[in-house]
Amino acid sequence: MQPIRIARLLIAARFLIAAAAFLAGNGARCLAQQEPASQSVEMGIIVTASKAEALDVLRQLNAGWDFAVLAKERSIDPTSIDGGYLGRMTPSQLADLRPELKDAINSHVFGQSNAVFPVSSGFAILKGLPAAPPAEDLNNSRIAALISSGAIRFGIDVSGMGLADTLVNNYPKPDGWNRDLRHVCEVRKQSYAAAVQQLTNTLAAAKGANSSAYSASDVLAAHLTLSQLQAYAGNMQQLIEQLKLAQQAAQASVPAQVHAIEQRLGIAYLHLSEMENGVYRDSADLDIFPPLDPGKSFEKKNESRLAVQYFTSYLAQDTDDLQVKWLLNLAYMTLGEYPAGVPKEYLIPEAGFLSKQNVGRFVDIAPAAGLNVSREAGGVIVDDFDNDGLLDIVVSSMDVCDPIKFFHNNGDGTFTDRTVEAGLADQLGGLNIVQADFNNDGCMDLLVLRGGWSFAQRKSLLRNNCNGTFTDVTEQSGLADAITATQTAVWADIDKDGYLDLFVGNENAPAQLFRNKGDGTFEDISHSAGIDQLAFTKGVTAADYDQDGYVDLYVSNLNGPNLLYHNNGNGTFTDVARQAGVQAPGMGFATWFFDYDNDGWPDIFVTSYVVSVAESLKTYIDLPHNAPTLKLYRNKHDGTFEDVTAKVGLDKVFMPMGAGFGDVDNDGFLDIYLGMGNPSFGGMLPHTLLRNDAGKSFVDITASSGTGELHKGHGIAFADLDRSGNEAIVANCGGAVPADRHTLRVMQNPGNSNDWINVRLVGVKSNRAGVGAQIKITVTDDGQAPRTIYRVVGENSSFGGNPMEQHIGLGHNAQIAAIDVWWPASNTRQHFTGVDKNQYIEIKESSIQFNKLNRPSFRLGAPSLAGNRKVNGQMQTAFGSNTQSLPGGVSRQATALPR
Repeated sequence: MQPIRIARLLIAARFLIAAAAFLAGNGARCLAQQEPASQSVEMGIIVTASKAEALDVLRQLNAGWDFAVLAKERSIDPTSIDGGYLGRMTPSQLADLRPELKDAINSHVFGQSNAVFPVSSGFAILKGLPAAPPAEDLNNSRIAALISSGAIRFGIDVSGMGLADTLVNNYPKPDGWNRDLRHVCEVRKQSYAAAVQQLTNTLAAAKGANSSAYSASDVLAAHLTLSQLQAYAGNMQQLIEQLKLAQQAAQASVPAQVHAIEQRLGIAYLHLSEMENGVYRDSADLDIFPPLDPGKSFEKKNESRLAVQYFTSYLAQDTDDLQVKWLLNLAYMTLGEYPAGVPKEYLIPEAGFLSKQNVGRFVDIAPAAGLNVSREAGGVIVDDFDNDGLLDIVVSSMDVCDPIKFFHNNGDGTFTDRTVEAGLADQLGGLNIVQADFNNDGCMDLLVLRGGWSFAQRKSLLRNNCNGTFTDVTEQSGLADAITATQTAVWADIDKDGYLDLFVGNENAPAQLFRNKGDGTFEDISHSAGIDQLAFTKGVTAADYDQDGYVDLYVSNLNGPNLLYHNNGNGTFTDVARQAGVQAPGMGFATWFFDYDNDGWPDIFVTSYVVSVAESLKTYIDLPHNAPTLKLYRNKHDGTFEDVTAKVGLDKVFMPMGAGFGDVDNDGFLDIYLGMGNPSFGGMLPHTLLRNDAGKSFVDITASSGTGELHKGHGIAFADLDRSGNEAIVANCGGAVPADRHTLRVMQNPGNSNDWINVRLVGVKSNRAGVGAQIKITVTDDGQAPRTIYRVVGENSSFGGNPMEQHIGLGHNAQIAAIDVWWPASNTRQHFTGVDKNQYIEIKESSIQFNKLNRPSFRLGAPSLAGNRKVNGQMQTAFGSNTQSLPGGVSRQATALPR
């Protein structure tokens, strides 16, 4: 293979310099033309097609009409959806955003609507607004305006992720290279090594006899590019050396970059400090925020002190950079000096992060349980892969040279790495993984998804052989034909034939729908089904939102409106997202269906993803945000949804990549855990645990639970790993590059006095795992009026997989009045009464009885307590396996056939 030409690298490097200045909130440009903050105005614009109409609008404004109302009614500008709002900006920022207004801005008092100006699309009126109007969803023009004006600030990227992927894309490769996982790994290694060598040679030449051939900007670009490559690999000393040399070069070529490089150096030193103190290598409490022990500090402090120096110097010139203030606070935390030691003008107080409720403190037991595995960004699945009644863990990594890991649950509080024995050592890479029993043999299979955020790669369908091993059946199944970049897929029986079909969301490519033919192969019906829309999709999920018996699909897109595909029951789907009111936030990521209020109808949760630490921090320090919030849509039972985001206290800007849900306190209401971050080493925010307070609101309990992990959040799963009756949280905390690998977190639930039940469904005519089947539990707590709790098998986050068995909290002093199960594929309905709480049961489709399962409890990371289980705080002898007939019987509306 031929090396990448250095000219191409330098072009990419110059682009990186320009992008860095822009993403830092236009740092270089703003420094060169700083204007007093007093000149910034909340600006609005109305554009009409004719001058006469514009003059009429101006007359109405002068008569006291509301600007936003007129903008929505009469403006033809894209900002009309937001009442004509452009964002808060200075005259020069507005001129940069809308150059056609430059003359008008210079010739009139800024912010006063006293004239009509010609523009390319018609005639415009500008006006300063007393305050920003409430933000509407899906207005990409408004978001673009806020970004361009610096109202939404993005921190400088220090990771090398984008550059490393560019090198792979530009490297000479044979056809079909991305079908061979080992070949992909080799291309990654070779393209990286070639680029490092060429840049090193170029910098050496720039100092030699031919130095006149290289400009100062070429040298600066080469140093910055090489620094990113060193960041990618985690060569921190070399990264810092290149940044200091770039700073010297910038003095002569791009002085504004001197300031920007200070921020890079601060980030580099903070990351180096974390690495030297074992934060990424060993699971510990030193990367939890708020700090669990405020007086605890890193043992090696020199690099943290250097980070403080660089951040402080940077802030002296740019006092409004909220992300750098935050990183300065974190650097002081590593020194054991937060909050008291942080300069008052830069302090971000912990008060905004404190919890109003407390369910107890979670403790990370991953090392003691044998799960101290280091991963890049990847997925997590918890399920029983060998049918021994114990929940195993599978984790992936987007590192294309790193195999997925399979950890077998030993049943004594520990796990054993059985990747090699399971035949998975050649399954390299995978930003996400999803599980399903696609062939209905009773053994859980795996699908590995690759290429998200980077470049197209093959998927892998791994058939569980029911003997502890897996076989790659991608080629023979028909899933290898189309190579895409993806991280998200969902299994669902779209045609009710008893076999799980596969829906895949792709990045910059049409979505894919594969119909399971029931013989181990799949048929691509994407086009005929009407779901093959081109999008940059980050999340997909499935549920029967309108309860018509057919499962529907929801698609979360990073750029543009989300999609809700209604299943027409004839093999086709129709996008009804606009009519249903679920298109926002327009910058979507993780998503799922779940019944957050237990009314029996699936609601939609979808996160927004704006890679701005500053916007997320505003959530905690009571500053108005400019980025779109996440969304919670309550099902109105009529085919439409209500946006209840603000009503339940979720109108916040977070930055989650991974997200999952479960019931941490066994009250029967599903809680949420969000894993934050972005690829940059500086993209650190505490993960967030949100408690569902009886379906009425969500309360942040991160601080009280000790779950505020600062490093990158990806795959997340909730599961009763130790059969204690409480769900632990399993979280992949690795970043996007080798230098940002992090150990797996397994946060053990502190326990509570509430009751629970665990239900495992087994399909007969329906798919074997019962995906899509609905469980309804009627329960009384403390003698109160009966209430209902609903769960649907297979409802999972689009970035992390809970077990197919359903752990269901029942509340305090609970009594189960009835359990009802509905199997949509066969329309079978089962009704059971007299069911005991705090036990594990199995329900087979159409059966008039259930099996009580033997599930001995044990303590994770501790000597085995096998043979006993903890029930309401008391140790009791474990049940043996037995079968119990139940009164009430089964009501069946379709014949269930044995498989």
